[in-house]
Amino acid sequence: MEILCRTVGLLAANCYILRNGDEAIIIDPGGDPQLLYPCIGDRVLLYVINTHGHYDHIAANNPLKARYDTRLACFETEAQMLFNPDKNLSAMVGARYISVAPDLLLSDGDTLNIGRETLEIIHTPGHTEGSISLRMGTVLFSGDTLFYHSVGRTDLPGGDLDTLRESIKTRLYSLPDETIVYTGHGESTMIGEEKRYNEWVRV
Repeated sequence: MEILCRTVGLLAANCYILRNGDEAIIIDPGGDPQLLYPCIGDRVLLYVINTHGHYDHIAANNPLKARYDTRLACFETEAQMLFNPDKNLSAMVGARYISVAPDLLLSDGDTLNIGRETLEIIHTPGHTEGSISLRMGTVLFSGDTLFYHSVGRTDLPGGDLDTLRESIKTRLYSLPDETIVYTGHGESTMIGEEKRYNEWVRV
């Protein structure tokens, strides 16, 4: 399994491309689709996954859907944000972005496969009501829930700091310390590192 990262869009979001043989998955395509196309090449793009519905994580949904025969997936309660520029915050930057409809609505505990690898959906609300993280073995894609020594914003619509802290404590800190965390912005980290040094969420 290869994991590529491309920093995209107005807010420098981390977009992850998972490649396994002739298959691929994209997580959080927040813009700059021209940077993503070469990462796919002639592979089959199985899914485009949004960890949440903010503009900086969904802005390339439409061009990817137009170019590839792929399935767009997001958490079941987050889908409404994709269609609403006020809720996905694109209106704040004058873009008024409306995504195509998701093909797959995810629930907590669902799994998606790429080759022999399995992505587990973990509902981690707090940054938004329908934020998810995705676990693949000893790797976690945390979206904007958990950052290196920090956490996602909770002062935006749908955010709640107490809920975010509970999600991290109960859903993410319960993972093995050696779990690598690929974050939605900035550098990667590990669960053990955050349990020791993240001042926002104490064990």
